Amino acid sequence: MTRFDIPWEDNYVGRWIGEPSRVLTITKVGARRYLVSLTVNGSPVKRPWMDDEPTIDMPAEYTFDAFDGADFVVALWPPGRRFSLHLSYESDFVLESRPREALTVALSRDERLSFLDQYYDMLGGLDHFVRDADNEE
Repeated sequence: MTRFDIPWEDNYVGRWIGEPSRVLTITKVGARRYLVSLTVNGSPVKRPWMDDEPTIDMPAEYTFDAFDGADFVVALWPPGRRFSLHLSYESDFVLESRPREALTVALSRDERLSFLDQYYDMLGGLDHFVRDADNEE
């Protein structure tokens, strides 16, 4: 359920479940600054493009402007390397014939870094996450 008593971007905070066996955990660490962890089958993903660093406590930032709209960006590589996960909060994503809170997912990368395409599936694909009803904030 969308909360309107908090800043909009804080609707992202919490534990989110995705297939296959993915868990995305988002915690707030400052104004529009977050840490994001991704596990698959209970373990963080090792990022081969980043010396096998695990997908734990990845920095994320929420931005908004009138022209481009909102963007919640998770850095999959250090800043400047331009490989990131983009999340969009949906308060009433229709799933199994009922609306649910969800995060939709997109990946972006510098077009010159085409070798990164091979890693998209290891992150779990480009599907959605739903809020973990058992662990609501």
